[in-house]
Amino acid sequence: MSTSDRPAAPFAELAELEARARELDASPQAFRAWLERLSAFSAEFLAANVDGPAFHGEGAGPPPRTPLPTAPAPLEAVLEEYREAALTRSLVPTSGRFFGYVPGGALPSAAVGDFLAALTNPYASVHGASPGAAQIENSAVQWLIEMLGFPPTAWGTLQSGGSLATLTAIVAAREACPAADRLRGVVYMTEECHLAVRKALHIAGLGGLPVRFVAVDDRLRMCVADLALRIEADRRSGLLPWMVFASAGTVNTGAVDPLEEIATVAAKSGLWFHVDAAYGGFFVLTERARRLLAGMARADSVVLDPHKGLFLPYGCGAVLVRDGELLRRGFAFTSSYLSDVHHGEDLSPADFSPELTRHFRGLRLWMSLKLHGLDRFRAALEEKLILAAYAHERLSAMPAIETAPPPELSCVAFRVRGQGSHADEATERLHARILERGRVQLSSTRLWGRVWLRLCILCFRSHRRDVEEALAEIEAGVTG
Repeated sequence: MSTSDRPAAPFAELAELEARARELDASPQAFRAWLERLSAFSAEFLAANVDGPAFHGEGAGPPPRTPLPTAPAPLEAVLEEYREAALTRSLVPTSGRFFGYVPGGALPSAAVGDFLAALTNPYASVHGASPGAAQIENSAVQWLIEMLGFPPTAWGTLQSGGSLATLTAIVAAREACPAADRLRGVVYMTEECHLAVRKALHIAGLGGLPVRFVAVDDRLRMCVADLALRIEADRRSGLLPWMVFASAGTVNTGAVDPLEEIATVAAKSGLWFHVDAAYGGFFVLTERARRLLAGMARADSVVLDPHKGLFLPYGCGAVLVRDGELLRRGFAFTSSYLSDVHHGEDLSPADFSPELTRHFRGLRLWMSLKLHGLDRFRAALEEKLILAAYAHERLSAMPAIETAPPPELSCVAFRVRGQGSHADEATERLHARILERGRVQLSSTRLWGRVWLRLCILCFRSHRRDVEEALAEIEAGVTG
């Protein structure tokens, strides 16, 4: 075929498409303008957050669904739509008066890390693709290991939260168990154990294993004597005791199971010892709680949530495993198309995680620790422990309020004093009044068969003034 016979390349069409495609890449001037507007929006949000509501009532209803955009919209309009859709119909976990569930708070320094991770977009999963980013991720894991006091054999991974971190720990435990025994094991936990454990067992194909719910004491902590009796009874019955799940800070009350004693029983009986420290684990950095949590260092696996105890935005959980090689055995896979960047001797985060392509979430943790240093986090955690003890003392002095035992960490449970369903109804009314006002957010639960309210102090913005306001709301609500 001669040159003149060849079909003409669609250069005119290509030029038009290229011009439109290039508009996806903001010019330096346009990007600077976006950043200036985003900076103003962020500053306005933080200023309003100081004294704004901790809970937006449910009466506003969900925002209307919008059609698929086909044409560009100005950033100002998009930000305003986001404000209306997401910031006026929700819990406000960034508020210092948000005491519901287990707060975190979203450090601005972590937002800087997330911005850089999204903008520069390194492939941090595989060491050969971005050695520096992989090392930042690995440094964050190593720092967590040092905080916990785990041995040099340990390794871990950063996941989206406690649920996926728990699943990852269970897979590592499964790798330590002979294949022939994996469906014969017995699992031990208390009723206070987080729902993520049962969910993870199910996802890992172990949902059919028998679960023994160990008794708890009057502070809702695992009874070690009952654990030992159940293990022995199962062994005599020809079963295979396999894994015990302990809590270092339950969601309901912040109870800490007797970790040292459980570790001793687990070691003696050959069980995998897992500690759910998603809420309470980082209190090991404090003088007040260090001894209480020291037994975590004897665990085979521990789950921690930096988006709780280190105040990062949602989407950062961690699992640490004493024998890091079990993580690698559970998750390290490769293929020929990765041979250019994936080398067995490298410490690639993907080799220890269910994820291959993954968000560079280690940067938010690395950036926050670099910008603040550990001592600021330690001070904030110590403050929360003192505030919780203070809140419990004040609530206990209110004649109309009944309190649970003093908090071991930063969660205080209380209810309206009284008997039977009348007290439950009064507690629910108190909760409704507080939420209707929206100044303070608390959450409810059921303990000992009754309705209780929870005041969990963990947001880094929660200080004495915020706790005083919560106490005033409670006192006014119960007497009004």
